[in-house]
Amino acid sequence: MAIATARTLASSSIPAESSSPAGASPAAAATGPTVAPKKPRRRITSKLDASDLLKSVPSEPGAHAELSTAELERKVEEMSRMSSKQLEEVMHRFEEQENASSRVLSEDSLYQMDVSLKPRSSGAVRVFWEDVDVVELKDHYPGWFAVAVDGRKVKAMKSSQVLAVPSEAMACCCAQEYAEQTGYINQLLMPMSDICSGALHIAPQMLAPRIDYLLSFFQSDNLYFRAAPIAAKQDVMIAPIISWFERVYEMDVPRVVGIGDPHITPHASAKMRDALIAMNMNPYQVLAMCVTAQFTSSLLLPLALFSGVVDLPTALAINRAEEHHNISEAGLVEGYHDIREADVVTKICACTMTWRLMKDVPLAKCFEMPRAAAAMEEAEAV
Repeated sequence: MAIATARTLASSSIPAESSSPAGASPAAAATGPTVAPKKPRRRITSKLDASDLLKSVPSEPGAHAELSTAELERKVEEMSRMSSKQLEEVMHRFEEQENASSRVLSEDSLYQMDVSLKPRSSGAVRVFWEDVDVVELKDHYPGWFAVAVDGRKVKAMKSSQVLAVPSEAMACCCAQEYAEQTGYINQLLMPMSDICSGALHIAPQMLAPRIDYLLSFFQSDNLYFRAAPIAAKQDVMIAPIISWFERVYEMDVPRVVGIGDPHITPHASAKMRDALIAMNMNPYQVLAMCVTAQFTSSLLLPLALFSGVVDLPTALAINRAEEHHNISEAGLVEGYHDIREADVVTKICACTMTWRLMKDVPLAKCFEMPRAAAAMEEAEAV
């Protein structure tokens, strides 16, 4: 009993310093460690009852989707008659097309929006300048212009090369993007500078793979399809584009309600490819066309937009018609639909302005400037 009492007295006389860090106040030790508040969960507003999902699936879709077994059997039979050498040639051509398409996607940063995937600390550049101007590269490349911040020429994105543009108006657009930057450079808000940087990476031999990339959208163009609940509304919106395309390109445009095969023939694809090549687009036009096709899943829509068949608000309305209908029925996912919409509008507006400003620049003029070499990591903007 005496031993227990002595232990109790001894323990009570020891200062309570092991439970609190050195230098901590008694009040802090008494209250304990501070726990950071939990981040609020993303709120998803929805009016859709998940239990009714299966009921909304039609037993007989209006599109009457079908697998073209006859076409598949024909191709299998055709390949079975090939020699081993012919099969190797077919595989070689297919691999070349895949590699070319992969290069297109990896080299044009706007396609994958890889800027947004990088951490804030990766190549972050603080906005330090006070003056932004456009200067002509008279000594070496007359007719080419660069953006200068406090008298220093800025570099193209992902390159150590100066951001040079063969159009003073386009260079002014890039300069405006630099002038509006605050804090740290946000490349997501610089689509014109991104397009001009990407165009400097496109060599003459890389134009053909981008034409093939555009043809991939022609096979299943978004304008071929209608959502059953708003098919009539979509028909009215798309009608001017369909009429113009069929008249100019002398090809019928498929119409599929729901899910189905538009049945684009090899002859139609070859004819469309010849038409794209005949446009003799410069790198800025090709890049603007590819980015718009990527964000609209369509080739017909950017062709009509850049040809003046529809204006920009109409093109944006056509592109988001089905999604807006789905949002009205199922609800808006905050942090996804709204951000995606803002990004799509930004990119398509930038591409439309690029096309208008650069369409009269000759192809030969665009290749006067040496092609930019891609850096291993994101280069500083200045």
